[in-house]
Amino acid sequence: MGRSMHVRRSIFLAAALAALLLVIGVSAFAVWSNARNSQERVAALQKAQIEAGVALAAIRANVYLNAILTRDYLLDLDASHVQQYVDQFNSIRAKTDESFRTLEASGQDDQQKAALKQLRNELSAYWDRTELVLDWTPEEKQVQRTPMLRQRVRRREEVFALSEQVERLITANFIRERQRITSADQEFRSSLAWTTAIALLFGFGIAGGTLARMLALERQSQAAESELRRLSGQIRTAQEQERKYLSRELHDQVGQMLTGLRMELASVARIHGDSESEISSRIARAKGTVEQTLRIVRNIAMLLRPSMLDDLGLTPALAWLFKEVSRSSGFEIHSDVDPAVDTLPDTHRTCVYRVVQEALTNASRHSGARRVEVNLSNGKGWVVGSIVDDGCGFGKGAAKGRGLGLVGMEERVREIGGSIRVVSSPGGGTRVEFRLPCPPATEVQSDTDSDRGRSRDRSDRIKASA
Repeated sequence: MGRSMHVRRSIFLAAALAALLLVIGVSAFAVWSNARNSQERVAALQKAQIEAGVALAAIRANVYLNAILTRDYLLDLDASHVQQYVDQFNSIRAKTDESFRTLEASGQDDQQKAALKQLRNELSAYWDRTELVLDWTPEEKQVQRTPMLRQRVRRREEVFALSEQVERLITANFIRERQRITSADQEFRSSLAWTTAIALLFGFGIAGGTLARMLALERQSQAAESELRRLSGQIRTAQEQERKYLSRELHDQVGQMLTGLRMELASVARIHGDSESEISSRIARAKGTVEQTLRIVRNIAMLLRPSMLDDLGLTPALAWLFKEVSRSSGFEIHSDVDPAVDTLPDTHRTCVYRVVQEALTNASRHSGARRVEVNLSNGKGWVVGSIVDDGCGFGKGAAKGRGLGLVGMEERVREIGGSIRVVSSPGGGTRVEFRLPCPPATEVQSDTDSDRGRSRDRSDRIKASA
């Protein structure tokens, strides 16, 4: 049930995030598309207005050129120049028709089309009258020149008035188009603002849900981690108690039985008396086997938990540990242990002993060191220790694959409220540093008294077995 709920929440968060990204993507695409369309419409509108203005200016200029051509023709009485005037007129008329096609190709409303059609009809009549004049004889020119020029001036003014009307209509149409585009942009910006607000609200909702979910998962993770640390501490405590019990049982019960067996064998050997018989040799071998078994049992008991840690204190236990590790590994151990560490409670002494033991074990197994320095001090409210070897060391990549030994060291130190740091580099050896807070004096005194009681009990047992 919990797993399915977690899966549904994850799917919901993923879908919400995908929807948010989709809204943002659609909004961004809409902004880009609208901006591009607006730019294209404005550019096309401006281009159309410019082309229309240029076309109207060209029409006016052609009307002026036609008027000049007509005046020059009426004043020129040489019949050989007629074709030249005709060619110029045809060129002016063709350019004017091209300007009209440009005007007709631009966006127009009905009113603008009607005005343009009227202008074109007026110009057609104007051109037709010019074609009629170009067919006059010199005599007709002299007779009708003045009335024709006056008439042409009036018709030209009418054409210019119509062209101005068309220009005003084109300008008004351009202004209306600009207003329409501006209104559309405003509407788009308004819809974009709503879309952005919705996207932001949606995003805040998703972010809030995600944050709440992450905080809940973090609290669950912290609770689970705390529970795991508590269980781990309980397991280590039970393990230490079990080791203590097994160590004492091996040392007391099994050790006493093996010692009694050895003494019985010695008594049997004395009773038999003949040292050269086969029975005497077998008894001697049995005694050797019993003594070897007794040493092994005592070594196992010491490795499980040295009895001197409870009976004599931390300093003698560390001295025995240094001697045993140095003998088995071959490197030298130089120590500087503050005697004040013996006043620590059992939990602190056990933690210090196990940390030093694990560090020396790692040095003997992996470092190839020739010299190890161990320093312990107790003062200013802290127990500070360091184990430094001159071995091969390791890099950061190797530190990621930490074994259970280093993890156990960290957990032991963290349970008491301390800290531990491992510094190493390839070829530069390894340095293990730890700091433990000193407990209150009442706790130290109480635990020391209980240790002293166990020490007396233990010494009584030793004397009794002897």
